[in-house]
Amino acid sequence: MRPSPTAGMVASRGRGWRSRWTVAVLAAVLLTSGLAMLGAARRTSVTFDEITMVALGARGFNTGRFDLMPHHPPLMQYIYGLPAYLSAPAYPDEKHASVDDRYEYARRFYGNGNDPERLALVSRLPAVAFALFLVLLTFGYARSALGIEASALAAGLVAFLPDVLAHGAIAYNDVPGALFYLAAVWGVDRAVRQPSAGRGAVAGVLIGLSLGTKLSGLVLGPVTLLLLAAEAATRRHDGEWRSQVRRAGMAALAVLYATLVVIYRGDLMLYEFIFGVVFSILRVTGPLGSPAYLLGRVSETGWWYWYPVAFLLKTPVALHALIVVALAGWIRGWKQGGGWSSFLSMPLRSVVIGGGTYAAILLGSDLAIGFRHALPVLPFVCVIVAVGVERLWRVSGRWARVAVVALVLWYPTSALSYYPYQLSYVSEYVPGRDSGHTALLDSNLDWGQGLLELRAWMERSDVQRVKLSYFGSAMPGAYGIAYQPLPSVLDLPAGDTAANELKAAYVVIAATNLHGVYLQEDPFASYRDKSPVAILAHTLFVFDADE
Repeated sequence: MRPSPTAGMVASRGRGWRSRWTVAVLAAVLLTSGLAMLGAARRTSVTFDEITMVALGARGFNTGRFDLMPHHPPLMQYIYGLPAYLSAPAYPDEKHASVDDRYEYARRFYGNGNDPERLALVSRLPAVAFALFLVLLTFGYARSALGIEASALAAGLVAFLPDVLAHGAIAYNDVPGALFYLAAVWGVDRAVRQPSAGRGAVAGVLIGLSLGTKLSGLVLGPVTLLLLAAEAATRRHDGEWRSQVRRAGMAALAVLYATLVVIYRGDLMLYEFIFGVVFSILRVTGPLGSPAYLLGRVSETGWWYWYPVAFLLKTPVALHALIVVALAGWIRGWKQGGGWSSFLSMPLRSVVIGGGTYAAILLGSDLAIGFRHALPVLPFVCVIVAVGVERLWRVSGRWARVAVVALVLWYPTSALSYYPYQLSYVSEYVPGRDSGHTALLDSNLDWGQGLLELRAWMERSDVQRVKLSYFGSAMPGAYGIAYQPLPSVLDLPAGDTAANELKAAYVVIAATNLHGVYLQEDPFASYRDKSPVAILAHTLFVFDADE
């Protein structure tokens, strides 16, 4: 029987309807994710390292000197500091304007008569934009090789990653670092597959932006070599390709150098960049590292399995179930697709190489203070999951598809349930959302974001003053909190005399300080056996002072 002449038209209309529906869903995902991040940006206090990025960036525009944070690339100082600078803040004197006193300078900047909530909000708006661009880039990256539905699933998984929601509301370099790393891997892969001077130049710019944002972009070196090796294995006798690769490589190196020179304000020798690279290597390999905390234990050197366990704790169980589903889809496709020879030429081989190389280097790192450092891996994981789920969906029955839909709906519900404190998110493996401190600390849970909630609680409870141990760099007094200082990682100023004369009825201890990770002699060990009166923002433990 000959096909109906209208059959192609009907199929085309069906695909067009599905595409429009998928785009609408993607728009809803972007809107929901963006509003969640904007709400968190308004309702959380400035976080530990965030104040340096903003304050030193604003100072740089005011003085023309971006010289207080040479161990971090300066691109995000420019982007986050500019909105703060344009808000015409008051600047502290230059007495504490040195590399060693950069936190003190930043604290004075936020507490120098400036409104810390307004400064935080205006500087965080670009952070929200970076997170949404990461979602869109994931969609475009996957769309270059996948159907629109699978690409939208990958983008949706990225949009509701708890750490994207959390750090997309913070003016720091973690989400931008993931964005530019993904863009650079895509750019390099395109330049390797179809080499030309133009594609090489684009790859050079993207690598430069990645390195100018976060020095973990150095991973792009081995990634580029692996992508070249994979392509070369399929073009063993293609001399024209090798010649084109050489031209593309020369263009990439030249443009990369020019991009870094621009980012580092005309430093032709790139002294500051080289200093940052050396510092980063020393920090990752141990000599300048920090203590790691996991499941109630503290280690000065960390554990090789810290990041895999943190992945389970900082991403929803629904994602882990989708990974199992995707694995079945990948195995099925692997058996039907020809194994390794298929992998070397597959459209998304860069997903495995880009994500896998970064993950392998993390496993060998001694830097285990924040799962945010693994953010560049997560978009690749989401694309891999989307591919596998899509493959299995095509051959699954009705009930299997219902189960997949249930997991996809469970996933964002889990992440958004912590609103506006997605920074404190822990997965369903940890019983009770206020029990996250038993599993992870520092920027995984407690990064100084709870001062607004503390202030609101004091107002509701008619509490005039508290004894406070705070894990953060902000000045609590700038948020209108009257307190008596207790041991903290950064010393808290005593506050005004009138407030100090009031008796504090409550002791408030941040989760990281409660476990004594960075404090000498573990001063709050006895409080770990006491029942708190309240737990604020999942991280601030309130105890009765009389006990």
